[in-house]
Amino acid sequence: MKDTVASKFAYAAAFFFILGMIVVIGLGIQNEFEGSPPPRVIAYVFAGLAFHFALLPVISALPAPFWAKASGYVWVVVDNMILMLTLYSTSAEIINPLRWGIHLAAATWVFGASLTQHGFSRWAGLIVALGMAGASLGGGFNESARLLLRAAGPFMVIWLIMAGVRLSKSDAVQA
Repeated sequence: MKDTVASKFAYAAAFFFILGMIVVIGLGIQNEFEGSPPPRVIAYVFAGLAFHFALLPVISALPAPFWAKASGYVWVVVDNMILMLTLYSTSAEIINPLRWGIHLAAATWVFGASLTQHGFSRWAGLIVALGMAGASLGGGFNESARLLLRAAGPFMVIWLIMAGVRLSKSDAVQA
């Protein structure tokens, strides 16, 4: 049986990731504000929440070691909490280190899942993992580390689309 549900969620995750990046690049992120959140914050938060929730079936279905899947689930939960902190105007001094740190869990999941893949999909995932880990470890201090994250973004989209294709062609993997 093909895992077409997880496949569709992989495509949805790629779409919501792109949407979130359009908001971030086009409008910028504002962590602190007075009163109700501005529309750009609402758009960013809801794109991020949709992205992370769409990843849950993908994390479950993609072959990966247990430790990698656990990291993927932790990433989704904690990053969603960080998004909610953004929605409620929590200071960047709190949010940014949390965001940098949780991307290590994301990198661990992508790394572990990529080890079970072949060809370009494996390499795209390893580039994503390297970019996320490098940015996590130095992003708060070093602009070149942030460039790693920016370079990893397009590869994340490619990796998710390739995961969707893989899931649509292969038997469903039990969580």
